[in-house]
Amino acid sequence: MSDNEQDWLALRPQEPSPSQCCGSGCKPCIYDVYEKELAQWERAKAMQDKSLLMGEKEQSNNSELNPDTFTAFSVSSVEQLTEDTYQYKFELPGKSSLQLSLGQHIVLRGMVNGLEVQRAYTPISPRNAEGYFEVLIKYGELLMLASGTGLAPMIPILQSITDDEEDETFVTLVGCFPTFDKIYLKPLLQDLARYWNIRIFYVLSQESSLEKLPQSYQENTYTGRLNEDLMKTIASPGKGTSHSLLCSPGIKCGGVLSAPSGNFSSPNFPGLYPYETECTWLIVVAEGSSVLLSFSHFELEYHDTCAYDYLQVYNGAARDRGNLLGTFCGHSPPPPFSSAWHVMAVVFRSDRHVAKHGFAAAYRKDACGGQLTGLSGEITSPRYPESYPNDAECRWSIGGASGGGPLTLVFADFQMEGGQGCGFDYVSLFDGPTVTAPHLGRYCGSARPPRTISSTPHLLIVFKSDFNIGGRGFKAHFYSGECQEVFTTIKGNFSSPQYPNFYPNNLKCQWSIQLPPGYRVKIFFLDMELEGRSSLTGGCDYDHLSAFDGGTENGSLLGCWCGRESLAPITSRSNQLLLVLHTDRNTAKRGFSISYVGVVPMNVSCTRTDFHIQIPVQSLAQLERNRIYLGTPSCAAQVVGRNFKIHTRFDTCGTESQRRNSTSVIVSTLYIDFSVGDQEDIHQYEVQCEPKRKEASVTLIAGPDPSRLSQAENLVDAQQWEGEAIDAREIRSQDTSDIVFISICILAGLLMVIAVVGLVLL
Repeated sequence: MSDNEQDWLALRPQEPSPSQCCGSGCKPCIYDVYEKELAQWERAKAMQDKSLLMGEKEQSNNSELNPDTFTAFSVSSVEQLTEDTYQYKFELPGKSSLQLSLGQHIVLRGMVNGLEVQRAYTPISPRNAEGYFEVLIKYGELLMLASGTGLAPMIPILQSITDDEEDETFVTLVGCFPTFDKIYLKPLLQDLARYWNIRIFYVLSQESSLEKLPQSYQENTYTGRLNEDLMKTIASPGKGTSHSLLCSPGIKCGGVLSAPSGNFSSPNFPGLYPYETECTWLIVVAEGSSVLLSFSHFELEYHDTCAYDYLQVYNGAARDRGNLLGTFCGHSPPPPFSSAWHVMAVVFRSDRHVAKHGFAAAYRKDACGGQLTGLSGEITSPRYPESYPNDAECRWSIGGASGGGPLTLVFADFQMEGGQGCGFDYVSLFDGPTVTAPHLGRYCGSARPPRTISSTPHLLIVFKSDFNIGGRGFKAHFYSGECQEVFTTIKGNFSSPQYPNFYPNNLKCQWSIQLPPGYRVKIFFLDMELEGRSSLTGGCDYDHLSAFDGGTENGSLLGCWCGRESLAPITSRSNQLLLVLHTDRNTAKRGFSISYVGVVPMNVSCTRTDFHIQIPVQSLAQLERNRIYLGTPSCAAQVVGRNFKIHTRFDTCGTESQRRNSTSVIVSTLYIDFSVGDQEDIHQYEVQCEPKRKEASVTLIAGPDPSRLSQAENLVDAQQWEGEAIDAREIRSQDTSDIVFISICILAGLLMVIAVVGLVLL
């Protein structure tokens, strides 16, 4: 590469990392600014004229902010307020000001540890400040040194910093390994290194050259051993900046366990463990496998909530509350665990008082079978969707989740060797934790087994293959407790698992609302907080809640939501609605709470003098006609054919005239009484007519729990109803009242004219 080419590459704008985006819908986004600068650089390079770049920079030295370009300002003073917080004062030319509106912020660009960093800040100076503006900038630097398996306890610390958008701590992680192949968790570390405040370096003691390493590793990897000179090169602290040093304890306490099987224990086991100790073991097996974890000895200090000494097991690498499988202390050992993917973390912590003998644990890789304790999960035969091996036997024991309810098992795919009596390859289901429990069925061939619901909180699945003839195998989903529910009542409420506490990770939960034919389902979002949108795509790529019209995910998508939003109600187009919650492997939130009500199908129309209301009998088959009335019980519905009908004039049934939005309307209340015994349950709909235009509408004003619905919601299209259509002849006969009314008015006008003429002549 020529020197000229290198000069141009040095001037090329640096693409922002995803974490530098403010995530608040900024316009323009930092990516827009980057693309504009890149286009300018490409034009200048094509013309080999660097003055084009300089001209742009000179143009930016003005007193007004530009949303599309960066503007250079001089720093007039820096005042240290706390150990890690500084107040920066920037000069503005003359008596100019930023003139920011409320809620606006500025984006500052600077160089930090050789990296170009952009961050959004809100000025703390008064809005009308002239000649200057001020911002608060917080600094903190952490230097982490890890050797080999000592990397494990560093991972949760790094993830806690990157998960907190307000944490601006700069982290430099130095990992020491023998060779490149011995670096643990490469994809995870590379992902962390993309954050603007995280730098990761590797020191390889047994590598002599970097040429064979991937290009993305060469710039941040060194060969040889870590020494003082190399640390000065890597750390390169800025002027007046110091690092907090964090060194990993190494394999004596925690570490990365990557063998197919192994054992580990608390420090000093079987002796007393030390005080004030924290250890993290990260178990990593081959992708596509799961981790089976069991405890042979367990003795920790006891507390009701395990607030002193404790052991925690996580379904993954992150210390995320949604990944937590359990917290344990005392003398009762934890149950066996099976991870949902190929990584599991174990954290042990002791306080400064009362030491015990600790624990001893064993783990092994298992691609077939295991103890599954989550609220939901997926099970596949070995090697699925490739052909399963011969002479295999796998057992999945599902149960032990906090919900404690029945389990539902649904097969999404199934193809095995067939045969009469399923004597060769088969899947057997048992209504309990062992094969001695009641047998629910044995299946083989290519027909998918039916949906199975256990009567206990446990379900055993046994897969067996013989010595020849295989198949694709199977894929099945299970749901337990509060993770799968079916609602058939006219109204109800439900929420995400463990709401209002954090929901678990790795979930796929379903709530199906199935109402009688003719009904529509309307859901109200009372509260929702899920993991936010992706900063890369802007979509709900992580945890999300989806609604489908009908009873399956093949139905029309009514909406997909994530983050923390205030959502408007939605209504199905059929009598069934399915809600599905997906959560990924980290970053759990509070979840959601939802209320729903069945919308009674009805057709409401009006003329200039009358209301006409029609409701299918099948939708309210359990009600007598006197339970449906307009205004007062004396205006009850009549049964005409297959419909409840109410036909009444405006001067009866409690109707009244009102003026809304400068328009005269006729208003009444339709009551549908679902009360049973002493339990009152009356749904109220406001029926409204605009006589001049002969347009009617109906609105639910009280129904599924009035105290929880903040406002009335328009529920029914006044002009259409899928079902029984109003007889057109009936409508025409009703409209004759308008003709009679107009005729009377004309006749009265003529009589008045005749009377006036007569008086004049006299």
